Parts: sequence; C-alpha cells; structure tokens
Amino acid sequence: MRAFLIVVAFFSSPTFAQTQSQAPVAPAPTQQQKPFPPPDFVLRDAPHKEPKSGVQIGPGQITIVQGVGTPTVINALSFSADGKVLAAGKDFGRVVLWDVQEREFLRALETGQGIVSAVALSPDGKTVATGGSSDHFSVKLWDVATGKLLKVLKEDQDFIQCLVFDLTGKWLAVADHTGKAYVLDVVSGAPVLRLTDTHVARFSRGGSMLMTADQKEFSIWSTTDWSKTRVMPRWQGFPTLIALNTAADRFAVYQSWGVRLIRLSTAEAIEGLTDVLPKTSTGKPNFAEFRADGSLLYATVAGRLWVWDTSTNKVCSTPVMYSGGGALSTDNRWLAGSKDDSVFSTKRTDGGLGY
Repeated sequence: MRAFLIVVAFFSSPTFAQTQSQAPVAPAPTQQQKPFPPPDFVLRDAPHKEPKSGVQIGPGQITIVQGVGTPTVINALSFSADGKVLAAGKDFGRVVLWDVQEREFLRALETGQGIVSAVALSPDGKTVATGGSSDHFSVKLWDVATGKLLKVLKEDQDFIQCLVFDLTGKWLAVADHTGKAYVLDVVSGAPVLRLTDTHVARFSRGGSMLMTADQKEFSIWSTTDWSKTRVMPRWQGFPTLIALNTAADRFAVYQSWGVRLIRLSTAEAIEGLTDVLPKTSTGKPNFAEFRADGSLLYATVAGRLWVWDTSTNKVCSTPVMYSGGGALSTDNRWLAGSKDDSVFSTKRTDGGLGY
C-alpha cells in the first residue's frame, strides 16, 4: 500500500528569477534562481494496493518491463475552470479526482487505459476526459460525480498525448503520438476538424480560436465554422507550440531544447527576453500555461515546476520532483504539481502538491 501526493499552491504577488527568448537568441544572463515557496497543501490518493512496478532494480541492473508503469507516478493534471476539482492521470489506468476546496479525495477511476498520459476536466468540472497507452488508445469521457463511463472514442493509432477542452466545454481537442489530431463535439462525439502531423492544440482563453502546429506551419482556426483564418510558417529549429495567450499577444514554443516566447501578431521573438529556463533534451514540457494577463509562464522542465516572470525576466523553481505533471486553474488561483520519487529512492514521498 502506498499513497501518492499532489501539491497545490496559491500565488498572490509572486516574485521569481530568470527567462528566455526566440528567433535570434541573445546570450543568456547570469541570474540567481529563487526557490519556490512551500506548497499550501498536499492531496493524496486513497490507500490502495498498487500493482508491481514496471521498473525492477536488481543486483547490478535495472529492468524495465514494456507496457508496465511505475506505482504512484502522476503523468498529467487538470483543473476544472473554477479550480474546485483536480484530476490526475497515473499509471496502471488509474485516474484520481479531488475536491480541491474541501481538500478531499473524491474517487478513483480504473480506466483500463494503461499509462494514462492525458487528462482534461471540462470547465464545469462535471466531465473528465482520459487517454493513455492501452485499450486501443481510446479516449474516454467519465461523469465526475458518479464515476460512470459516458462515452468511448477509438479514433487513435497511438498513445494520447494531448486532451484539451475549450472554455465553453463544447469542444475537446485530441492529439496522439502519431500526429493524428482532431476536435470533437463533446455532446455528439463527432469530429468537427481532423488534422495530420499535428501533435498539439491550444484553445484561446475565450474559446473563439484554436492554434495548432504541424510540420510546416502554425495555424489559427475559427471555432465558429472551423475555417483556417491564419498561417505562420514554422521557422528553422522545429519549434513546438506549448502555450498560448491571445490577450497578451504571445505564445510559447519549445525549440533547441529550450522555451521561448513569440509575439502572436508578428511571429517574432519578444524583445528583451532570453534563455533562462534550463535546457533539456528530454522533450517538450508536459505542462505549460500562461497566467491570464500573460505576465507569468508556468511550466514543468527537467523534473521541476517553474514560474517565469516575463515582466522581470526572472524565474523560480521547485526542488527536483521527478515529474512533468502540472496544472493551473483558469482563475489563476491554484497551481498544482506532482512529485514522483527517483526509482533509487528508499523512502518514498510521492504525491501532489498545491500552490
């Protein structure tokens, strides 16, 4: 029996340290990094019998069993729009739901989806979408209040890596590891837009547009009629879209092992910001999200949770958490991160942290 934890924290007037830019990259300034404040509270899974880990440490070797995860690992987090419900996708098909306001465990869903790599709560907190590595790479919709399975969609050919609701809760964007992406009408389950070579999609905060990126270009789509309204050529270095804020006229990309900020109106690097988040060769951040006014970018990079204050070009980060899980509530009140201990750890402290 082992519990995992989620940490959630409340941010009022953050003061952080370090940054980063795009296109012509200026030399990175040397700055002292400030530590994160301690979490406001910790959320834990209900005690349950964990399956045997897929990572086995034996005499002189480490064995990884294909298709089997690691107990307590949290791969993805998602808030409802009001920040009252938090969902976590774990290994072994487990999705956990909490009442953040009451700090209470609500229920766990045994999805049968293997390593649950993506979760998305509808804005009203009534429905949760899940996707993973098993069950024919299905996307499943569940009722949060009862745990009842509402709908099963089997459109994908590989594990799900992106699930995003728009703020109205009418549309759900899905992308799998092969680059197949589509937008679903949540009520009917019918696709209204199908894309290829697209690994990520981000809705604008108001829900009037969707931004996607394929091998050649960044595209803007109207959610009124799903027409393509604008195209920006994808420049050298294969930047990957990770966050969008139309109100602040900016989006964030992962490129050349780093994170950079781009002006949405011109597709040019935002002046005065340069590389401050750490370089990482382990892939794009699993989580990245702008604050409503665009002044802060929250992201998980290199096993830590980071906050980049773009007005001061500074960052702060948590200690190493060995996890890429993170979520920001739409009202900007709560930031959640997950902690997964190293496989070499003899004393586990896994869980979810709230800020």
